[in-house]
Amino acid sequence: MVERSFVAFILLVLLAACGGNSSSDGDVEELTIPENPEDVEGDITVWAWALEANYLEKDVLPAFQEVYPNVDVTVEHIGVDQVYQKVSAGLSSGGSGLPDVVQVENNRIKSFTSEFPDAFTNLSALGYDEHEDKFANAKIEGLKDGDGNVIAAPRDLGPVGVIYRVDILEEAGVDPAEIETWDDYIEAGKTVVEQTGNYFLGTDGDGLLRIMMQQQGSYYFDEEGNLDITSEAGENAASILQEMKDNNLITFTNNWDGQVAAMKNGEVATNPGAVWWSGTMLEQMPELSGNWDMFELPAFEEGGTRASNDGGSALAIPSESDNKVAAYVFTEFATTDVDSQILALTNRGLFPALTAAYEEPIFSEDQEYFNNQPFFQKFADTVENIPPVNHDGAELEVRSVMGSEIEAFLLEDKPAAEMLSDGEEQAAQQTGKETTE
Repeated sequence: MVERSFVAFILLVLLAACGGNSSSDGDVEELTIPENPEDVEGDITVWAWALEANYLEKDVLPAFQEVYPNVDVTVEHIGVDQVYQKVSAGLSSGGSGLPDVVQVENNRIKSFTSEFPDAFTNLSALGYDEHEDKFANAKIEGLKDGDGNVIAAPRDLGPVGVIYRVDILEEAGVDPAEIETWDDYIEAGKTVVEQTGNYFLGTDGDGLLRIMMQQQGSYYFDEEGNLDITSEAGENAASILQEMKDNNLITFTNNWDGQVAAMKNGEVATNPGAVWWSGTMLEQMPELSGNWDMFELPAFEEGGTRASNDGGSALAIPSESDNKVAAYVFTEFATTDVDSQILALTNRGLFPALTAAYEEPIFSEDQEYFNNQPFFQKFADTVENIPPVNHDGAELEVRSVMGSEIEAFLLEDKPAAEMLSDGEEQAAQQTGKETTE
């Protein structure tokens, strides 16, 4: 393995001298992952933030080093904004100063690869393609390059459902099992508002709009990267939002802390949101144990899709890593080892992207906090139905634009249809992107 590492290193040096950051495929094809884990050796550095950093260091690393005793892993805890700033700076300088493995959110992958096409290592060339069918299509497809190669390994994701206050809906006489469509949801909301005086839901940005668009298999961008905000799916979502507003069901909660407070103090009865809300609720609302549960996202039409996603990250190997073999086996282990995925969920509240994990007992167990129901299984059941969408490199700019438009819609009485059209026009001006016809 020492000889292999030396050869790989020489190749990297030569390729870097000839073309800077263009070495993502060439040197990878020369590498072989040893069958004996003890033949993998060397030092690697990993950049991650918050809960994921804790997961990699405390849950993954001990088990990994039992299998790969000759790999020394350093997990550096860095804030999410700092990670992205450092990655951008490193890529701009030809890969200088980058780690061997880095956490990247799904919706940020293309913000790097659109400017630096060879930013990350082709994991398929190292064998990760054998794991593709272990993940939901919506997750894995968002982590591929234009040639269909996996360039980041799926870690966690955010399947969406409607998290609701059991006690408030009971007080209003609303049966959540009867809420199957967005029309049903609105009718239930009218009853809750009338009977309790609570809002039915709150929002602090464009999250619900994105959730509702993805649910229909659409997003802010089409497959070619053109802006597609005013699509039929966008218009459908805007129509529902308009009806919610017209019936005084929805409140603008301003920011993350405002949304948490609205849920904690009973200002809102439901939260159409991702499973990762559970960690915040357990930590910041322990007094509400037993009063929360979940039902599937309402469909736009009877029998329609009731699944979507919000959030999730992956692990990528920068193309300039000096030890891709060790970086790969660590990345592979951290994303495909079932026991580690369960620790991520139970210790950190991070929902696994690895579907094999859903067969473990924790998913079918009743959760006391969540109305003694199999809360995690309910979300897991939706994963295979999540439609894949295109997270373009301009996503963050467009999300910022649409967040401002949602605020204008809720606070300044801008019509929802105008919110969409104005948002698309402004996004086109800011990003230089074309719009779909």
